Amino acid sequence: MKEHIEVVSFDVDGTLVPMEFNNLIWLEELPSLIAKKEGMSFEDAKAYTISEYEKVGEGDLRWYEMNHWIKHFDLDASFEDILSKYESKIETFPDVIPTLERLEDRFTLILTTAMPREFLDIKIKTIKQFFKFDFSVISDFKQLKTPDSYLTICNKLNILPSELLHIGDHWEYDYIAPKEAGANAIFLDREKKRIGDFIIHDLEELEL
Repeated sequence: MKEHIEVVSFDVDGTLVPMEFNNLIWLEELPSLIAKKEGMSFEDAKAYTISEYEKVGEGDLRWYEMNHWIKHFDLDASFEDILSKYESKIETFPDVIPTLERLEDRFTLILTTAMPREFLDIKIKTIKQFFKFDFSVISDFKQLKTPDSYLTICNKLNILPSELLHIGDHWEYDYIAPKEAGANAIFLDREKKRIGDFIIHDLEELEL
């Protein structure tokens, strides 16, 4: 990459941290609580829960907000208790720490995620020391990962968009949006469904 990069930004879910923790929360714990409350089977509760998620969709801020869903399903639970129950299940991909160690002395490393801060803080405890800043665009800016959110981050860091490189696993939010903001972007496709320029399948392929 020929551009002069000052700041390297990483997405979190699917990029640094596997999705298992999310799946335990959204597809196991919440359906279990609903099944118990409503006297439903787990399978029926899970199908109902997913159908309610899909009515909102990932383009809506409510999709990401645990407190919204606790209230929506009228559950007697707190997001703190739910998150702490599964905290021990959080891990990073094997390529994460070697990559961060390789980059930390050469670039300012930051996190840019659409997850609410209560999720972010618990997920990055073991790697937080590598990052100078962490941004939850939902909690900090009340928006999703849009070109505007990347421009806001550049303004806060006092850098040009061309000095930012973002790496993530969501084609729209982690690749298209930063590119439209004038930043550099690399799409991390761990499932190896795409090939092409600025697409990698493992962080060890990152050449900076």
